[in-house]
Amino acid sequence: MSQPETAAPAVAPPTQPKPESRPESRPDGRPDSVIIRPWPKIVFLYPTMLCALICWISQLVMGSPAPAEGSAAAVEIGSRTLGNTFTVVFFLNLLVFAFDFSRIKSITLIAIVAALLLGLGWADSTWDIGGGIRMVLGSIDIRMNTQFYGMTTAFLVIVLLCVMINTRFNYYEINTREILHHHGYLGDITRMPTSNLRLNKEIYDLFEFLLLRSGRLIFYPSTSREAIVIDNVPNVNGVEERIKDLLAVMAVRVQDDDKH
Repeated sequence: MSQPETAAPAVAPPTQPKPESRPESRPDGRPDSVIIRPWPKIVFLYPTMLCALICWISQLVMGSPAPAEGSAAAVEIGSRTLGNTFTVVFFLNLLVFAFDFSRIKSITLIAIVAALLLGLGWADSTWDIGGGIRMVLGSIDIRMNTQFYGMTTAFLVIVLLCVMINTRFNYYEINTREILHHHGYLGDITRMPTSNLRLNKEIYDLFEFLLLRSGRLIFYPSTSREAIVIDNVPNVNGVEERIKDLLAVMAVRVQDDDKH
């Protein structure tokens, strides 16, 4: 009699090694750190740069008015409308550098301007001073040639590019464990733990907030007596929300570790 064939034992498929878990991985795919780059105040001159660029292109396309008859040399005199517009934009842009317009100051300034306009309207209806004001404003004749607008645009573009490059070597990185201050062109790093970290946000200038939605972030590390003050942070509200979300994740992990 033939012996019954015995079935070969089943061989289990080889198991793949599990990848090591990273302690700072985020299951929702969001980044594990927040980068904050402080910018100098020169970035708030971008309206002047854009205005100079528009005036330069407009004067190149439309051409400049011909020089006056009898002039000693054929000097390009430029457009009066563009010159007056550029002067107004530049003057308003300088106000951002000269003063810090807090919310109270801004409301006060708006109230003063509105009161002046109402007062001028009443004075015009009483003494007919509108004609004199229009004559004074109409006599303003500021002109720049095409080269002025072109050189102003080029200078501001170069300065902003240099500032942008510098921010790549001076910035803060905040993760769930520490604050890293990257500074210097040789890659120097200052580290501070984020345990018991406190954060304050200040919008101290309304016009700067309107230009770049910028503000100030103040960090109070538990291991340092000095606060970390970061000025001119663009989109400061969004940056604050990302930092709060990151710190909330850190707090949850600490609580989980305590339970285990």
